[in-house]
Amino acid sequence: MLIYCGICYLVFICIYEYNMWKGKDIIDEELKVRIVIFLAVPFLPIMFPIFYISDRISKRKEAIRKREEEQKENELKAKIGLRPDENYQCFSHMGGVGIIECSDCGYKEKITCFTHGDYSCTIGRQCPNCHAFVVEYNESEKYHCFGDSDEDFVCRKCGTVIRKKDESIFKGNDDPLFCPQCNSARLMYIPLYFT
Repeated sequence: MLIYCGICYLVFICIYEYNMWKGKDIIDEELKVRIVIFLAVPFLPIMFPIFYISDRISKRKEAIRKREEEQKENELKAKIGLRPDENYQCFSHMGGVGIIECSDCGYKEKITCFTHGDYSCTIGRQCPNCHAFVVEYNESEKYHCFGDSDEDFVCRKCGTVIRKKDESIFKGNDDPLFCPQCNSARLMYIPLYFT
């Protein structure tokens, strides 16, 4: 292969020198295409297996990553008392305003998940202590710009600090939601409107 590459390099130099001797500054397009084909064709039998193996490796890594994510998801579901075929609700999967309903005890409550206006937004929160649904208001100088919090956010029902200063306002968005009455994670969300 090295000998072939050396010969191709010499041929290319000879063609370039011939064109310079004829007074042409550049090689014409048809000749360029022929040189590229001449140089590339012998590498195809080598490159095809390399691309194939690389593609198989990337697909294998993706399958492993999905399996690990599924395993973590199932571990979380088992921890909160759900079967692998059941799903839990979290604020990142819901938007606007809706009704949360518990499948176990029938508890219903109207909650705000996420609404926004020109310079402010309303973000749903659930207290990790009493599981009460609360709302956080965030005002921003820029439209749809979210950053660090200005102050500690405290549950209005039991006084628990839900998050500290300088944490993202979206902290806890992927946490499972629980029924405030029976602490079950088997909740249904019925959206009323989105923003």
